[in-house]
Amino acid sequence: MRILKTFLIIFSVFMILAIGILAYLIQPSGTLAAFKTWHYQHPAQSTTDTHSAAPYHVKFFGVSTLLFDDGQEQILIDGFFSRPSLSQTIFTQIQSNQPLLESYIDQYDLKRTRAIFVTHSHYDHALDIPMLAHQLPKAMIVGSKSTLNIARAMPITESQLHEVQAWQPMQIGKFTITAIPSQHTPPTAVNDDLGEEISQPLQLPAHFSAFKEGGSYDYLIQHGPHYSLVKASTGAVPKQLQKLKVDTLFLGIAQLSKQTAAFQQQYFKETLATLQPSTVIPIHWDNFFKPLNPELEFLPRFADATPQSLNLLIQSASAQNTEVVLLSQPVSFELKN
Repeated sequence: MRILKTFLIIFSVFMILAIGILAYLIQPSGTLAAFKTWHYQHPAQSTTDTHSAAPYHVKFFGVSTLLFDDGQEQILIDGFFSRPSLSQTIFTQIQSNQPLLESYIDQYDLKRTRAIFVTHSHYDHALDIPMLAHQLPKAMIVGSKSTLNIARAMPITESQLHEVQAWQPMQIGKFTITAIPSQHTPPTAVNDDLGEEISQPLQLPAHFSAFKEGGSYDYLIQHGPHYSLVKASTGAVPKQLQKLKVDTLFLGIAQLSKQTAAFQQQYFKETLATLQPSTVIPIHWDNFFKPLNPELEFLPRFADATPQSLNLLIQSASAQNTEVVLLSQPVSFELKN
């Protein structure tokens, strides 16, 4: 009896500790308030506005979902609005939240979207691609073979689907978009599928692990004299960007804090130092298990030390007089030279 009582006490203490550690690890790794200096606040627009006076602007919807808008046409990078919770992602099969997605289509006038370019095929970049393709039949879907097989999860026309062609500029209205082969963030135990492909149309709902990476791409976006580059993942092909210069760099920093100092220095050398942007906007720093509204929050502690990743970026950008702008809501940010 005494042994059983001792065992129960030890087990109870262990469970309390385990629950405490878990509660700590799923908390945000920091707060936006600590980065007020760089945190962008639109002076006269709420997140419910659908249009902006800015002639050419971008809205950030978390991870690397970015809406480029010149007032007439839109280009969307990635498609991840549904943002299923951590428990849903781990323990269930996932698919688009159709009512939520339809509300975003209406709210942000996404029927003007001419094309959706997908950086790679993990679920936090491509989950909503099938429903977006279905709801926006005039929009092209541009991505890898894996991305196109994700899109085929919904009844859509094959003419909507365009396999990405590296280094071949695509002219869409006043936009010129060029796909550049890239490199994903270094793999983890949960994310060890780099280079694996989705060879058949995906059946939804599906477990998050069914969304194989399928190859990664950066996108160079030209609109008039303005050049932007979207790099969704914290990885870079050596010397891949050396002939480019951009005005705005959207730079993925997920798990940057978990990499070695040598990796961090090389990453900034291949991106910030090479591209010499006037402005760098960090992306893929947010907790994508939480809703977009009212405001994005940092990745949980188990995934990244986001403040450390941001500080590394701020230090490197400051050294070359590049402005850092932190977007945390889908408000219009003007893109200008």
